[in-house]
Amino acid sequence: MGRVLTQIKVFPTEVGVDLVRLQDDVRKGLPEGATIAKAEEEPIAFGLVALVLTISMIEKEGIVEEVEKALASTANVGEIQTVAISRC
Repeated sequence: MGRVLTQIKVFPTEVGVDLVRLQDDVRKGLPEGATIAKAEEEPIAFGLVALVLTISMIEKEGIVEEVEKALASTANVGEIQTVAISRC
């Protein structure tokens, strides 16, 4: 079975959110078969910084939606934006 790489921007609910802790919470909430391959911070505006996560996941029907749902339901995540999806 192949793998899929998905790049997702995770916007915190507010400026003061600890991004290291947020990344750890996201990692713990990911469905089985999905892991964070790379994490970067991207300044947005007025002190808000988004996490740009590259998530590696098994290639199966509906896995991207499962990951998006897990991210959106994580505490202190205000919004998510899927930027890119590719096979690896």
